[in-house]
Amino acid sequence: MISRRIILNTNLCSGPACGGTIRNEHCRGFTLIELIVVIALIGMMLFFSLPRLQNNPFLDDSKKSARWLIGKVRALKESAIRDQKQYALHFDLDSGRIWETNESMSQEDHENAALNSYALPEDVRIIDVEYPAREKITSGQTEITFYKAGYTDKAFVHLQEGEIYLSFLIEPFLSNVQVIEEYTGFGD
Repeated sequence: MISRRIILNTNLCSGPACGGTIRNEHCRGFTLIELIVVIALIGMMLFFSLPRLQNNPFLDDSKKSARWLIGKVRALKESAIRDQKQYALHFDLDSGRIWETNESMSQEDHENAALNSYALPEDVRIIDVEYPAREKITSGQTEITFYKAGYTDKAFVHLQEGEIYLSFLIEPFLSNVQVIEEYTGFGD
């Protein structure tokens, strides 16, 4: 009986971590070669993915207005359905200001919303807002309507920052806004 217990106890852990020379299922770990292979694979993935992320308009701080516009369009589409109210996103192309209103707001609330609007940075401007059934709006004010049934006006919003043009395609039934890194419209 005594000799049998000793044999059982020595088989529980006999790998190098336990002072023995044979590995078994109770003493597991990663070898140095396995760790090097995993680190090399992660490095290769980063090497190939980082150049793609450098030109992404969502990661650059100067594209704050682009991220804001995309987030606002998504939020208004969701709010129109959830609250069963018609919302509008207003653009003042001359001053570079954007604000939202809804159908239940009073005239005074509309005026306050325009005063407390989002101002684009000085180097970013709204070139125009283009609709498929109407002419292109290049100055003054215009709006994109978000209906309680879940759809919106189809429109292109064109922003310019220096030599960079961004076109935002707002689709009637899709919640995502398509961003095109050039000036494009419905006639293109």
